[in-house]
Amino acid sequence: MPNGKDLKNEKNIILFIGTVSFAILESVKQLEKVTNQKFRMFLLTRLKRKIPEKVAKNLTQIIRCQIDKIELIEKALVPYHSQIAITNCKYEAPMPLYARVVELFPYLKNPTSHSILVANDKLEMRKAFKRYFPQITPKFIRVIKITDVIIKKINEEVGFPCVIKPTNLSKSKLVITCYDKEELFKNLEDAFRKIKSLYKKDFAETEPKIIVEQLMEGQMYSIDGYVNSYGKMFYTPIIEIKTGKDAGYDDLFMYTQITPSVLAKEEEAKAQAVVLKATHAVGLRSCTVHCELMKTPKGWKVIELASRTGGFREELLYFSFGIRHNLNDFLIHLGKKPILKKTREMQTVFIKFWPHKAGKIKAINGLKKAQALKSLVKFRQEKKVGDYAGLSKHGHTFIVGFTLCAKTRSELLADIRKLEKWINIETVKSELELKKK
Repeated sequence: MPNGKDLKNEKNIILFIGTVSFAILESVKQLEKVTNQKFRMFLLTRLKRKIPEKVAKNLTQIIRCQIDKIELIEKALVPYHSQIAITNCKYEAPMPLYARVVELFPYLKNPTSHSILVANDKLEMRKAFKRYFPQITPKFIRVIKITDVIIKKINEEVGFPCVIKPTNLSKSKLVITCYDKEELFKNLEDAFRKIKSLYKKDFAETEPKIIVEQLMEGQMYSIDGYVNSYGKMFYTPIIEIKTGKDAGYDDLFMYTQITPSVLAKEEEAKAQAVVLKATHAVGLRSCTVHCELMKTPKGWKVIELASRTGGFREELLYFSFGIRHNLNDFLIHLGKKPILKKTREMQTVFIKFWPHKAGKIKAINGLKKAQALKSLVKFRQEKKVGDYAGLSKHGHTFIVGFTLCAKTRSELLADIRKLEKWINIETVKSELELKKK
């Protein structure tokens, strides 16, 4: 650590964009230990954004401004410009703001403004894949208006089953599978009715857009990697994903995320090659890349790519391999090589539960047993009894989530099965829903 120096005259600020979590702020301590340097933590955000008290207390400074005007952003950052070492955005909604901010820091290790915006828009992303590597992307069409002509075009060019997707929402919100024209028409109407309010709720400043793409059949996986300023990629171990559909829900959310996977090393190498193609097609550099993939009978296809860390990857990669994912994200922004370990230590899963039917939560059964599991390392509860609970495809969050860690895969699978038997979310129709009937 610097001794007797004026920290304000050093390049020692990490500027977080939009929002940040307490866990990410805690990871700065690891960076300070590795670099032998002290950092200050700043947050650039909108004027009225609420910041959790625990986060606010651990930030050095919160900079608030009107984020849609670049001249106001620049004015707010000018006093600290020469002291900023890293700019970092961890979430999807603030990415357009991040794209504006990086233009002000041409000499830092950042992705380009254009690549950030392409990676944050599923339509532009698909177009980039189609231009450079068409074999890695499914067929897709943008839907601006629901007409008989567009339904016919989807039927002819994309086919059934297909998936409706908003281009800028995270966590599988409004991702809906359709098996015929009737379902497609009904679900598109529902998506267009809800999309504006969900964008507003997520603080997404981009234009709400919807695409329909081919449903890919196969096993889902995801890989996070670190791409340096020369386009070289350093990969983290692959994550095996089971969707809500696989678990019997009428939904496509990520149900379980398990690592290590049982995928053969040769197949993992093929998946990594596809991640590299997707990254280069979009033009990302100097950032962490999160890629979701499908292993189909016709080869590996990309579901989506993002210029940020994947959800819950910090704990999945740490408990299984000892990899500090947030630390590596900081290091790649400093132009340093990430610290990777490939030796398996433990088997880890993050599993989430939604209700099978929307409604007011009457009971969440099995929590006491679940919280007594020896393999439980972290428990999350997003909603409680009395709250309204909806489906992921309609824009609602999970009710409870569990991170489990075991020595063997068989032990882990046994505990997952226990949770599946124990956890039952009971819902009842609200008075308003009953009146509508």
